[in-house]
Amino acid sequence: MAAIVAQTAYAQQPIPLNDLSAFTTKPDNWKIVGNASADISKENVLITIPGKGVMACFHEKGKYGNQYDLISNLKHGDLDIELDFMLTKGSNSGIYLQGNYEVQLFDSWGKKTAKYGDNGGIYERWNDAKPEGEKGYEGYAPRFNVAKAPGLWQNIKISYQAPRFDANGKKISNAVFLSVVLNGVTIHENVEVSGPTRGALSEDVAMGPIRIQGDHGSLAIKNIIVNNFDQKPGTLSELSYKTYYGGLMETEDLSKLTPAETGKSEALSWEILKENNNYSYLYTGRYNAPTAGNYNFKLQASGNSYLKVDGKFVIDAAWKNNNEFRNGVVNLKAGDHTIEIFNNKRDGWMRPVLGLWVNGPGFREVAYHTKSSAMAAGSTDPILINAGTNTITRSFMDFQKDDKAKSQRIVHAISVGSPANLHYTYDLDKGSILQVWRGEFLDATPMWHERGDGSSRPRGSVTLLGDDMILGKVNGKSKWVSDTTGSGYRPKGYVLDDMDVPTFQYQAFGSTVTDYVSVVNNQYFERIVKVDKPAAGLMARLADGSTIEKISDGLYAVDNKSYYIQLADKTIKPEIRTADGLQELLIPVVGSGEVKYAILF
Repeated sequence: MAAIVAQTAYAQQPIPLNDLSAFTTKPDNWKIVGNASADISKENVLITIPGKGVMACFHEKGKYGNQYDLISNLKHGDLDIELDFMLTKGSNSGIYLQGNYEVQLFDSWGKKTAKYGDNGGIYERWNDAKPEGEKGYEGYAPRFNVAKAPGLWQNIKISYQAPRFDANGKKISNAVFLSVVLNGVTIHENVEVSGPTRGALSEDVAMGPIRIQGDHGSLAIKNIIVNNFDQKPGTLSELSYKTYYGGLMETEDLSKLTPAETGKSEALSWEILKENNNYSYLYTGRYNAPTAGNYNFKLQASGNSYLKVDGKFVIDAAWKNNNEFRNGVVNLKAGDHTIEIFNNKRDGWMRPVLGLWVNGPGFREVAYHTKSSAMAAGSTDPILINAGTNTITRSFMDFQKDDKAKSQRIVHAISVGSPANLHYTYDLDKGSILQVWRGEFLDATPMWHERGDGSSRPRGSVTLLGDDMILGKVNGKSKWVSDTTGSGYRPKGYVLDDMDVPTFQYQAFGSTVTDYVSVVNNQYFERIVKVDKPAAGLMARLADGSTIEKISDGLYAVDNKSYYIQLADKTIKPEIRTADGLQELLIPVVGSGEVKYAILF
């Protein structure tokens, strides 16, 4: 734990949750456990199992006070923090940066409009001297409500800039939430707060602890990672340049040519050039690394470019357009290093651009170029589709099963949007629901800009369900047939009801199948699949994932509590089968042939 207690965390550091030694306070309502779960129907009830790795708060509502809060040993200024959290039904907590600035953790599942006190909101300030109705001020609601259901793991990332003080201790700039990302969606950017939020430990300070509220309900937390930016950034100095003109190749040996201009510069800029095409230039300089460790260099340059440190490639030579960025990481010893940046452009249609950013041990990303040098032209205004009414859009849809998997493309995808801000994508070639998401509807820029590539992208917090047929036949522990092989599958399109909600239709396994998905209470999807005269042995696979856990009768958490499947008929006893390294939730399709369940996320 020493690495996190010290105020010199040089990179992202996880807080081990083997005990509560990372915190100066150890209130009785916080325990270290192995895992946690919560039933969506039970108020403030958290269920845990013994072990390590998860921090659980068990708190009876109505008992308030910061004696129930966790306060870290770590004191910080600028900080990034990421963690996973699980709320019980009706629960309320918060993360206070420097002990003073709160980002809310709140059970806001299903709320169409979020306020400052909802999940991910930046809590209000408070002044008892103001009149009633005006005491609270400066609260900031999240852009969208992307809160998940109680009992599901949620992820939050906060990038925070502390207030600044002069040598006499006078505050000269306010604290800023540079970004807050909840469940993959940016809900705040560059929000300046004039002072501590309500319930703060103190007035503004240069250094303060991480504080986790524990007096408003039960919750669980895991995977806490911090990056404490307490080190000075690297510096770039002694910059000199040489420029060359003409249709030179990027492989030209510039040492054999006479430069058109030479000079020195305080910052990197392509504007040293007298022409905006058919040029080459070479910058050399000195980069001082104040602390040993890994340094990430990010380069933006029109045409052919590379970056070397100490004579070795950190970013290889390659051609890119003026809106692309490339990254390279190098481990540097503390001290001075030589740097070399090359750029060659022979594309008259492309505007020149040059930008260099570096982040390293203990410091945030710093720009080493003039502002005008990195302003690339030709960016595209987004083409966005909103769903003020029930909306259907056909496009290609790309997805990845996980971060390491290759991207796959659905070529007959139907995305269905609703004014409840709950949306899904349906694969007409398989009769499957690929993904569901909460937030705004679609970005159609890739599909409609110029010639386009035919694809659209979800604009919200996406839960990937998978692109496999729901119907199939099980043969022991054999792999579920994910495509339509042997099913006789034939798509029959869809029909719309009077609210423009589609019912998809297809034939499979000798039966006519209808598939209807609707929004319930602005919270979740209900799916009704009807199979006319189902074949013997036909099964419906409702979900698959690394884990499937029964939470209560009819309620199952999927893929490490990423989402729920809730059966409409609690008397059905589904089979949880392990096959091909995954668990599957299966039910037989018999009798009337109706399969009815909810997808809660």
